Amino acid sequence: MGFKKIGLALSGGGVKALAHAGFLKVLLENGIAPHVLSGTSGGALVAALYAQGYQPDEMPKFFKETPMFKFSLFALNKPGIMDSEKYSSIFKNYFKAETFEQLNLPITITATNISTGKLQYFSKGELIKPLIASSALPPYFSPIEIEGELFSDGGILNNFPTEPLKKKCDLLLGSFVNPVNPIEKKDVNNTLKYISRVYHVGMDAAYYRKFKSCNYVFLPPEIDKIGLLDTKMIDKAYQIGYDHATSEIKKVLEEVESSI
Repeated sequence: MGFKKIGLALSGGGVKALAHAGFLKVLLENGIAPHVLSGTSGGALVAALYAQGYQPDEMPKFFKETPMFKFSLFALNKPGIMDSEKYSSIFKNYFKAETFEQLNLPITITATNISTGKLQYFSKGELIKPLIASSALPPYFSPIEIEGELFSDGGILNNFPTEPLKKKCDLLLGSFVNPVNPIEKKDVNNTLKYISRVYHVGMDAAYYRKFKSCNYVFLPPEIDKIGLLDTKMIDKAYQIGYDHATSEIKKVLEEVESSI
């Protein structure tokens, strides 16, 4: 098919971001290959893995082999439970590209500059530290220092980064894995779940207005059953994404074909 330039924006969502990989798998199976991507947190990781050359069904392995909690990664004398700096060696095992320019495709990832309180987009220069910063969800992961300033999770200020793609593509697809659905009391029965829910509501409720800038937005309905840091559900998140994308692919193809 003679597609125009396709952009793909991926939201954050921790383990839920594996649904992006399932969506991407179905796109590729149907001849839809994104040319430029943007992402936040888990979405940034999926975008970078794809731009590095990994197939979607290879991505769960990265999430499984990157420990969420491990004694040797504990933060000492710094904020956060886990030391984000210690993840560099793990990331370098998967990302042979040292810079954005060495990736196969252009990507933009978000991070929050804790020092200035402003959002920052990264699309050139060093790759690994911005990638870790984008995923450094507080209070679990410590902020990471880049050029003398501290950076943390990009989702704090922009969990659905469509803006970097608006002038770089002819067709914009989005994938959002943080639907703010009603929950029951049992779903916030511990501190971890409570913090996750509050963070999730505050961060994501306003993003629905941004969907209007996309030609199509992927919204897997069952993904809200998976916790942000529930590593036991990695394969489930991927499968939810793949199954829902399979049921939605006709809509996506119609949007793509209408833009030719």
